[in-house]
Amino acid sequence: MIKLSWNFLNPKDAWSEFMQEKFITKSGNFSRITKGSSIWAGLREAIEDVRAHSGWVIGDGASIDLWRDNWYSPISLKDWNNDDRIPWNDLHAKVSSIIVEGRWVIPFNLQLLHHRLGVDIHTIKINKNKADRRVWKPDLMGKFSVKGAFEAIRNKGQPVWWISFISNKAIHPRHAMWGRRLCHSKIPTDDKIQTKGVALASRCCLCKNNSESLLHLILECPSSVHLWNWMADLFLLKNLDKNLLSFLRAGKKMTSCITIRPTWDFLRCLGVAIHSCKHPLVKSCFWELPRIGKIKINTDGAAKGNPGKRGIGCIFCDCKYKVMGTLSKGLGLVTNFMVECEAIILGVEHAASFGWLIAWIESDSTTAVEAFKTNNIPWILEASWENARRNMRNIRFLANWREANFSADALSKKGALLQEVVCESEMGRPAFLKKIEVPMQ
Repeated sequence: MIKLSWNFLNPKDAWSEFMQEKFITKSGNFSRITKGSSIWAGLREAIEDVRAHSGWVIGDGASIDLWRDNWYSPISLKDWNNDDRIPWNDLHAKVSSIIVEGRWVIPFNLQLLHHRLGVDIHTIKINKNKADRRVWKPDLMGKFSVKGAFEAIRNKGQPVWWISFISNKAIHPRHAMWGRRLCHSKIPTDDKIQTKGVALASRCCLCKNNSESLLHLILECPSSVHLWNWMADLFLLKNLDKNLLSFLRAGKKMTSCITIRPTWDFLRCLGVAIHSCKHPLVKSCFWELPRIGKIKINTDGAAKGNPGKRGIGCIFCDCKYKVMGTLSKGLGLVTNFMVECEAIILGVEHAASFGWLIAWIESDSTTAVEAFKTNNIPWILEASWENARRNMRNIRFLANWREANFSADALSKKGALLQEVVCESEMGRPAFLKKIEVPMQ
């Protein structure tokens, strides 16, 4: 139902367009009557969950309802200011009505309303010359999936202690299923069947001397006791308590004992090296000079603690090995990947503001470089990136090692000490930057 609701709100086929025409009234509200549809009642409830977990990348604003969509906060203006005296049925404005030439033009009364909400609408980026796009907020890239929707809306209980032992790639799914049933005491032994009112003569299938129960089969049956003793002697297990937790912990220790860690670490490193050689984003071990007319921007992100305050740093150099400027900024609490992406965007914005139209971006984050090369960055940064690169003529990306990016690393550590949103920039080489990378000869 969640998937149908997402398709309903993002019409891309004839079914979605038909349902919108049928169940969205002229006032912009959802119909309260089913009109002969067997799914509309459930669909309408699921739509509320989808709208609560979705947001917008604002483009021209033509697809976003100014009053009913949550385009700037978790709730819409209509839901926040639910006053029956307001003629909501007559309010059909789109967000495009307050966007002029890619900039916000807010009427005074709407400014007061946003001020009461504590929202600075001018901090919301507009993706000029693009259509609006609804995004699934729990996903970093804004992509909707049934699995992601289930994880977002389901009621999450407290994790059970045994889940880390059962949910393991080394365990066959069939065995994992029986392990779950065992931990939940859902094995269909004779005593369990008898509790359902079934008259049954019970006898252990192994020893044939006692009645069958889960406790007897696992721990008390002579055949089980013999098996446990054999395993204890084989793996040198001593003082093993007869309970499920003790057995699972012992199994984990046995796995670590028979694993040859040095050999595994060597093979893993060898595999990574082979994979890196085949990867199109092979990291550079050297710092190279840009060509004439091009500015090289080295970016990096840093954190003080985990979790902790984040900061970004950028250094700009020309073809003559001259530092044109530096930039440091505090970001607050965000993920490492977001820090690396914001560093690249801020570096391009800063370069464009000085009229540097051709840039070479270097970052020691291969993941961030790959995201920008494939145009698959976090949805919340889409508008900022589009506006930044629109002013550039050409942008080249390259991943390098941290050892060849230490100037940007020093600037990012300085940024992590700054307050959130505080930005410090200098023209030329700052005094605290004692050394910079030496270009490859």
